[in-house]
Amino acid sequence: MGRRLLLALAVAGLLGLGYGGCNTLRRCAPDPDEAPDYASADAWACRPDVDGDACDIDLTAVEVLPDGSTQLVDHVPAADPAIDCFYVYPTVDLRLRAGLHHDIHDDDAPRKTAGIQAARFSEVCRVYAPLYRQVTVGTYVAREEVREFCFDAAFADVEAAFDHYLEHDNQGRGFVLIGHSQGAQIVSRLVRKRIDNDDFLRGRLVAALPIGWPLGTDAGGVSGGSFARVPVCRADDELGCVVGFRSFAAQNKFPSASADFAEGPTGVCVHPGDVAGGGPAPLTRSFFPADLGLAGEHPPGVAEMAPFVLYRDLYSARCEAEGDAKALAVSLQGGPGDARTSPLDLSSALLSGDNGTHVYDMHMTLGDLIDLVGVKAGAYPVDGY
Repeated sequence: MGRRLLLALAVAGLLGLGYGGCNTLRRCAPDPDEAPDYASADAWACRPDVDGDACDIDLTAVEVLPDGSTQLVDHVPAADPAIDCFYVYPTVDLRLRAGLHHDIHDDDAPRKTAGIQAARFSEVCRVYAPLYRQVTVGTYVAREEVREFCFDAAFADVEAAFDHYLEHDNQGRGFVLIGHSQGAQIVSRLVRKRIDNDDFLRGRLVAALPIGWPLGTDAGGVSGGSFARVPVCRADDELGCVVGFRSFAAQNKFPSASADFAEGPTGVCVHPGDVAGGGPAPLTRSFFPADLGLAGEHPPGVAEMAPFVLYRDLYSARCEAEGDAKALAVSLQGGPGDARTSPLDLSSALLSGDNGTHVYDMHMTLGDLIDLVGVKAGAYPVDGY
């Protein structure tokens, strides 16, 4: 979130915008008449059987090469992917008042985010991304009773979408669960509630990727904490396991972890490009939207060439610990003769505050996450395991 947004949220709390009582609970009470109908394509940001959805976009990227020159790189989706990806987008409703994003037809931000974060996974899987009545960003500073009531409502929508997917679309296929931020929180809860103690679904889980959420394990273990039976991944081709991390720029302070949201005594960090070792290892393909907004800028003229900009091996990362917390420390890697600089201003308030580089968790690691899912898809037996 960054220091500025955290300050805004604190002010909102002091003004009573995020800490309401009964009125806030009513704002988080989902109207059954407005519940998403997941039998309708309108309730999905992405489905593989729908043309022109949020994932059916131009994914061409302009690659910035080490000498400063550029080349266009086409996106090549898999012709017949063997597995599915079920994706839950992060918080895009930035209202400081606690409540729900009730109108799923107000979907410009969810669809744009799904296109940026999830569409490229079509290299290795069929992508499903439900729209849901998520909580506003202000809900995160509301009192616990309000938070839980609101989060329950958001989770119920995603769980209903997952049930519809299982009944009508899955057909016994392996699946990956992917989420970022609030989406990762929901994916973590979905694994805990629906998969951890279900032998059949656990046998269909290729992997879970709840990125940017503070997962936890028992001290010294690979399970416990967030999940009783689904372990943290220890190898690229391991199935039915979890990959998660929070990220920060290595030159900045270690990101804080709120005890209100911790899921276990020992934090989790899995480098998606070096699962067994945790780094240091390069981030092989970092994809950013052409418009970085206030977070930085691409080299002159590059943003006009394609909707996405690709940097290969520009960053290196390693898992680091501070006490019981863990996070992925990201460094600029460019070697001798590399003319590239970081498109992100890693010293900005947005990226150097208590939340680290949370906003760009997925962008910096997207190629590694896709490649990892591809390796796991290749290891997944047709009939489950």
